[in-house]
Amino acid sequence: MLLAIDMGNTNITLGAYRDGELIFVSRLYTSRHKSSDEYAIDLLDIFNLYNVPPSDFSGCVFASVVPELTQAVSNAVIHTIGIEPVIVGGENYGDLKVDILPVSYLGADLIAGAVAAREKYPLPCLVCDLGTATKILVIDKDGVFRGCTISPGVKISLDALAKNAALLPSVSFTTPEKAIGENTTECMQSGIVFGTAAMLDGMIKRIRAELGYDSCTLVATGGYSTGIIPCCEEKLIYDENLILDGLRAIYERAK
Repeated sequence: MLLAIDMGNTNITLGAYRDGELIFVSRLYTSRHKSSDEYAIDLLDIFNLYNVPPSDFSGCVFASVVPELTQAVSNAVIHTIGIEPVIVGGENYGDLKVDILPVSYLGADLIAGAVAAREKYPLPCLVCDLGTATKILVIDKDGVFRGCTISPGVKISLDALAKNAALLPSVSFTTPEKAIGENTTECMQSGIVFGTAAMLDGMIKRIRAELGYDSCTLVATGGYSTGIIPCCEEKLIYDENLILDGLRAIYERAK
């Protein structure tokens, strides 16, 4: 079995693959205060929850955008399954062709998302990753990663409004029924949800024009996708486990 770990700024997503099939997905809160032993306990608890003995794993692949926790989680993996993980990034790009300099700027999550998009969907392809940050990954018709856009994520935007505007409250992420809000909460939800959807629509059109493409495959992933993409004019394919699938593909090439 293969353990795939995607460590983001908000959550750590774990996926277990048996013979190429994803058999479970679990998530942990990303805590910068936990030790490797604490993360090892979390991993063991998850394995126990899904009745998977640690000895069943024969490999691990790990993508991290939280450098200060990379070693702690890597050590937790070694302590629990006895295997050193393949770390995505640095020299390991899963044979992805990259057309940006310096290549070291390319985050592990972007690498995994681009590899998965190239493997699973017709090219060219744009991947909208709606997580802590909102990102659009650009993979051209030849499978080359051309770059991306990065903007504040949904929760960051909501939190920033509540923090920096004295009369605006903290509100939950909910898709409103209409664009014109009739109270403060509805107004904020409309601005963030419909505003993010409109931004994606506009950026997709702008990127297509820059590339000179009439059309391209549009894929959405990330925790806020299900609330945003129904509000988009563009038709996006929702792929919940895109990053995990990319990590699996990278591991298979590395081994």
